[in-house]
Amino acid sequence: MPDFLVKVLLWFNAQPDINRMGFLSSLFKVTPESFTDATEIELDLVRSGEEVAPVVTNLSTGAVTIVEDAFETAKVPFPVYALDKPVDISELMGRQPNENAYIGDQVDWLGRLAKRLVSGFTKMTGMVKRSVELQASQVLQTGTINLTNENGKVVYKLNLKPKASHFPTVAVSWGDAGSDPIEDIKAVADVCRADGLCDIKNLVMDDDSLENFLKDARVQRDLKMDGLRLGALNPGMVNKGAKYYGYIHVGSNLFDIWVYSATYNPFGSKETKRFLEKNKVLFLPDFEDLDFRRIFGGIPMVRPPENMAFEQILGAGKVTIDGAYDFKARVYHDQKADTYVGEMKSRPLCLPVSIDRFACLTTKAAA
Repeated sequence: MPDFLVKVLLWFNAQPDINRMGFLSSLFKVTPESFTDATEIELDLVRSGEEVAPVVTNLSTGAVTIVEDAFETAKVPFPVYALDKPVDISELMGRQPNENAYIGDQVDWLGRLAKRLVSGFTKMTGMVKRSVELQASQVLQTGTINLTNENGKVVYKLNLKPKASHFPTVAVSWGDAGSDPIEDIKAVADVCRADGLCDIKNLVMDDDSLENFLKDARVQRDLKMDGLRLGALNPGMVNKGAKYYGYIHVGSNLFDIWVYSATYNPFGSKETKRFLEKNKVLFLPDFEDLDFRRIFGGIPMVRPPENMAFEQILGAGKVTIDGAYDFKARVYHDQKADTYVGEMKSRPLCLPVSIDRFACLTTKAAA
């Protein structure tokens, strides 16, 4: 392979460190079983309780029959993301930066083409990563996923049917006279404990919720700004794009407080939106107590017999980045348009199997 293409290959593999981005989607675990060729998945939701065993008065009377746990199943299709980057051959004819005035041979031309294509692949993979983060943010804030097409129309809807009690709104807006953030937090945490059978340990706030949270006198008294505690926290939560703010004791509970203000632009728009909307607080247990899964569906793809250089750059058509993202890539030639096209597809889906172990509180009262 020409030296230039070796450099291009290294460039493509040197993707941004996903361990420092995608705070919410990082909660959705990726395992070797996460990669499948299926086009849909059967989602099983099981809700159980904390019953104790009863005694019997006489061994000869037999055992007490228990009832089955509540069980729901549904077939969920994988959403499809498909992007491409065309490169017109005429774009490759002129001298590129840091090149001689003349195109010496095919290697120069091929190197230019590979550089353009890899640049497009890098942008496309970044777009899909942000889309996965958007999926995770929707699930955690609403229990649903609503994905739009290139025209902004919702074309993929998935309702995971969470309990409404996990998505409450405060009676008095945080920051207003008469509000009680501590009691609001305690109430939601108690709901999660009763339904999900685990303790809430992490509160993820947007900037507005944090600002109003800090106005409360009780919060000001009890909040601990101990940066040393960051080293003792769950590694699944650290260095993912959110900022650790501190911790606070509420009764027998200790809550770690995070601030997440990352933004994105909807496709075709310069409008900036937050992954975590204004006046929202996410309630989460420890990372290991969550059964959140990021799963990738199968994508059938016909791969044309193009130049071997593309095979070496893209592998066998499947690009897995750090074992956490799965993409199918190919390059094909549109002979009529004198264009090479780099195409990237992916079918990620964020599924919170432990649907009762998280919550989202709206900290601004309904008008």
